[in-house]
Amino acid sequence: MRRIVFLTIAVVLLAACAALSDDPPTTGTRSPTTPSPTSGVSHTPSPSEAPSPSAAPAALPDGVPAAFDEDVPARDLPVDELVPPGDEVTGVDRGATAEGEAVVISFATPGPDPFTRARGFVVWRRNEGADPPWRAGYGLAHGRHDGVLAISADTTDLTGDGSDDALIREETGGSGACATYRVFDLAVGAPIWKRAVCDAEIQPNPDPIGLFEVARVYGPEDPHCCPSSIRDRVLAWNGDAFAVVSEELTPL
Repeated sequence: MRRIVFLTIAVVLLAACAALSDDPPTTGTRSPTTPSPTSGVSHTPSPSEAPSPSAAPAALPDGVPAAFDEDVPARDLPVDELVPPGDEVTGVDRGATAEGEAVVISFATPGPDPFTRARGFVVWRRNEGADPPWRAGYGLAHGRHDGVLAISADTTDLTGDGSDDALIREETGGSGACATYRVFDLAVGAPIWKRAVCDAEIQPNPDPIGLFEVARVYGPEDPHCCPSSIRDRVLAWNGDAFAVVSEELTPL
């Protein structure tokens, strides 16, 4: 079904063959946030490639608490308290692993204009019975100038180990619907894969377990409206990287 929808879009594009603008969205800067005390929270300091949005180091975004000391299930977490003060939660995606529950929380600064909102995400993991039971293990923050328009996540097994992982999508827009994709191993608590693409989409693949990528393929003389073919690929985790296990090219 995914390939049929993508082929339908491509056929419409071929019929129109209209030039599309490649101008990036206008963005503006993020003001730093200051942590504030919160109940229960303890505070401590291939397809055509698109430039990756600039990102903070692997340390937590400013204002994100390091831990939450109430041993509650993921569905009962006060997610508004687990992001930088003043930011609003834009997405909550829960996963289950052999090591315990995990939650990916996306957040953004308030404002009516999606092109001038700073955005980020943080990954929380639960170790039931530990002190503290919930810890923030990883996060990234993007400022107003970074061009990230939306952040979303899918939590499912992507590596075949029986535990959920997170496929995180950071949309950067443009005529090629550009985005940066990251895979975060929720059981291990670490990012394991990243790719920035345009003219392509990456989703979880259920069988075989891994990633499904569909991309427009352009010849040397193809205008951006009219790719020569569509490429489907399935990638599976081999312990070190996601490797291509099947590929199909459909001429248009």
